[in-house]
Amino acid sequence: MTECFHVSQIATLARCNEFQYLLLGDVRDLLEETPDESTRKWLLAVLDTLVELMPRERQLHADSGGYLMEVLEEFPNWNRQVMRLHLKTLHLDYALRSLRNRIRDEKSWGAVADQLGCELRDWMQLFSDIHRAESSLVLEAMLLDIGPGD
Repeated sequence: MTECFHVSQIATLARCNEFQYLLLGDVRDLLEETPDESTRKWLLAVLDTLVELMPRERQLHADSGGYLMEVLEEFPNWNRQVMRLHLKTLHLDYALRSLRNRIRDEKSWGAVADQLGCELRDWMQLFSDIHRAESSLVLEAMLLDIGPGD
């Protein structure tokens, strides 16, 4: 039963990540558009959805035992690496909320769209970098074979 629950959580987490990447594609497309009020409205709708997904992703990790628990179960001494990545994800969440709020509250969107668009692109790069680092750490833990020694 626990194994089935764990597999279900992993599948749900994978769907959440896929949805996040689809939304990032929408953000990229919207940033290519002319910065008008219609674009800002759609951008905010996508960012609102991303902001809602970030805590959902954390909850899915918690429900499956904790953030990168599959790594820590195999290699408890990798706790620092895992905690560093976890802190980066929390910062990522905060940064997205801040960017979304600044875009929402900006009085003259056209005047600052380029600057905020650059910051949003930087955020998306950081998002990808963190997810890549998480995947790399999980893969390394799965592939690392510590033998009995000599």
